[in-house]
Amino acid sequence: MSAAQIALVEYIWVKMKKLFGFIVVLFVLIGCHKKSHEPIEPAPVHPPPVTQPAPPPETPEPQTPPPQPPKPAVPAPSPKPRVASPGDSASSKLVDNGLKQMNAGNLDDAEQMFEQALRVSPSNGKPYYYLGMLAAKQKDYERAMNFLEQAEIYFAGSDSWMSQVYYQEGLVFKAQGKKADAHTKFQAAVDKDATNKLAAKELNGAQ
Repeated sequence: MSAAQIALVEYIWVKMKKLFGFIVVLFVLIGCHKKSHEPIEPAPVHPPPVTQPAPPPETPEPQTPPPQPPKPAVPAPSPKPRVASPGDSASSKLVDNGLKQMNAGNLDDAEQMFEQALRVSPSNGKPYYYLGMLAAKQKDYERAMNFLEQAEIYFAGSDSWMSQVYYQEGLVFKAQGKKADAHTKFQAAVDKDATNKLAAKELNGAQ
């Protein structure tokens, strides 16, 4: 190969090296340009898991008991005649002595006699009756009514004694100024015994 040919080959080789270097630089620049303009995507952010609140425990509804049927009313027992007590004889004597003391104005002695009569025969209505009269004389009207109401229990079988008890109760109400209650008792006394003239007199006077 001649010197001219060798020089030509070297010239071509130099040009090709420059061209190759230019192409490499061009590709580098193009790559950098693409990287600089590529948008950076943020990493996906996942929201924290939502925890559902636990449902409140079910409260059992209070059970209402079924309504109970009304109980049948028990009728009050009818009063029965009083049965004689072994202590009635001694109790009656004490009552008689108590009446004498009361009529004589010895109220304390009379009260002791009537109380002894009750201890001898607690079911005897007479001591209750006279203790009621005695308390009324002493103007202890509440105590008088208590004794007279007890007498009603033991005189339930005797209309004549019940009439006397109602009459005394009427006098107690009259002394208290309870005219309507007194009238009711006097009327009850006459209804029990139409021969009770004292009750009839009070009843007519109240009209």
